[in-house]
Amino acid sequence: MPVYSTTSYTESEVHTLKAKYFFADTLERAQALALEYFACETTQLTIEVVTEGGEEKNWELLVIDEEPRKTVNLKAFFTLYYEQDGVYLEVYPKRGIGEEFDSKVLSHHLGRKNISGLNIAAVQKVTEAGRGRSKIAPPQNEHIYGEDISVLITGDEREAMARLLAPEPGGASITPENAKQMLSKAGVVHGIDDNELKILLEAKVYNRQVTVAKATEPIDGEDGKLIFHFATDERTGRPREIGHGRVDYRSLDLYVPVTEGQLLVTKTGATEGTPGITVKGNPIKQKPGKETMLPRGKNITMNPEKTEMYSASSGMVDYINNSINVSNIYKVNGDCDMSVGNIDFDGSVHVTGSVRSGNTIKATDRITVEGGVEAATLIAKGNVEVKGGLQGSSKGRIESGGSVTVLYAERGTIVADGPVKLDVCIHSRVETGSTLHALGKRGAIIGGHVAATGDIVANYIGAISNTRTEIEVGFMPIKRTRIALIEKELERINADLVKLDQLDAYLEKSKGTMDQAMWEKLHISGVENRKINTDDKEAFKHELEQLKEELSHASESRVHAIHTAFAGSRITIGSSSYKVNDEIGFATFRVSSGEIVFGPCEYSDKSRT
Repeated sequence: MPVYSTTSYTESEVHTLKAKYFFADTLERAQALALEYFACETTQLTIEVVTEGGEEKNWELLVIDEEPRKTVNLKAFFTLYYEQDGVYLEVYPKRGIGEEFDSKVLSHHLGRKNISGLNIAAVQKVTEAGRGRSKIAPPQNEHIYGEDISVLITGDEREAMARLLAPEPGGASITPENAKQMLSKAGVVHGIDDNELKILLEAKVYNRQVTVAKATEPIDGEDGKLIFHFATDERTGRPREIGHGRVDYRSLDLYVPVTEGQLLVTKTGATEGTPGITVKGNPIKQKPGKETMLPRGKNITMNPEKTEMYSASSGMVDYINNSINVSNIYKVNGDCDMSVGNIDFDGSVHVTGSVRSGNTIKATDRITVEGGVEAATLIAKGNVEVKGGLQGSSKGRIESGGSVTVLYAERGTIVADGPVKLDVCIHSRVETGSTLHALGKRGAIIGGHVAATGDIVANYIGAISNTRTEIEVGFMPIKRTRIALIEKELERINADLVKLDQLDAYLEKSKGTMDQAMWEKLHISGVENRKINTDDKEAFKHELEQLKEELSHASESRVHAIHTAFAGSRITIGSSSYKVNDEIGFATFRVSSGEIVFGPCEYSDKSRT
């Protein structure tokens, strides 16, 4: 009979080791019974006296069919004996540092043996004792079990895993047909992978869990969609083509023109989708598509079914924040906050309130804000006018292709192609391709970095507390960054050209000895790369020359401090820089002989106007 390991839940891990309890009125008789049963010498057995005999009790020996030196450390195990008067279970304790008895292994083994009339109490008694012999069933023929399959189905019934259980010696193997019947009995009726099941049965790798069935996943329905019958992309600002190579310079591509009654949007319905099937054959509910709603709109009409939107008048159409409006100006009555959302408008935007933090407004024309701007972003191709201030919290930003007029800027960023006018600039970054005037009630630039291609005029530069204030005129910082990038690219291109020269020399020496196809491939590659690098080099050199030419004239710009330039300020004109260490009043800073000098303020009331 096989002996089963208790190392893990592997009911079929068979040991060649055998053991048995022997009972006799004398020690010698018990030993003789053991020698007769195992048919070997005493030296080949491990004999342990379990109970010493006496006047009214027998000697009990535990005999293991192995030399004592090999049973010093032995895991606990068990054996079943089918005898004339019944079925007996013998449990043998661990020896040394061996592992304890695992009742789960025994339970599973007894289940597979199909023992009739099994006495559970007798089994529990001997297993709880951890050793001994007990009659657990009446006499019967032994059932030799074959291969079996243990099936595990996931809680969501999406997968079924099978574990092939080993047979006893002489037990039958499972055929694919038997295996499918076992899966069906366990509830697996759908999605069985015949190939995986075949591999599992043929490989004979026992106790390894393998996925043998998967559910058919549901196909979710598609959401309803909106089909726009007008362009919603950003406008180019180029003249509109009218055919035959002609363009209409009076009709720029700044908006999408519409006529009264023109179809704008069509709504399609959602679909239900297809349900799935679990490995148990149960349905898996799909997710139906969501119906979509037509956008909100101004100056629009709908068909009776509310599936189409039409323009109610002629003009321009835009799609902003799920709203379709036919107009030429986008107007926000009140604050531009989360209830309004971001605006990307092909035209002008007018906000009667303030622009709250987190919002972005883009316009192809001008932007006007009656209130203030928080940590928001304004981007306009035209002018930007903020009648309040920019309270940026280090996140607010205004970009303009024209001029910017704002009451004050605090911890914000302003980038403009045209002139910038404000009263107070506090710890902000301002860049303008024209002039900057801080000439309001205070007219102060305190902290931050302010740069202008033209002149900078302010009543106060810096603060009495020596706040670090960077003033730069004559050349935009972004152009300085571009010069550095171009110079780096030229270094790379020159290095590549040197490598290409080396490649040409190598190919010249290898001509006739190298494989012809490879030689031609390398040659063509070298010619193409040289052309690309040469063209790029010429373009970069031309751009660099223009930028440096512009930089050479940057010293013509000036900085006017009508009242005071405080210590802690740094003034940069072109490539020259000057740090203000003491208060300087009523002064104009300019470049003379390559250095920044200052004299009486040259900014007059006439120039101020």
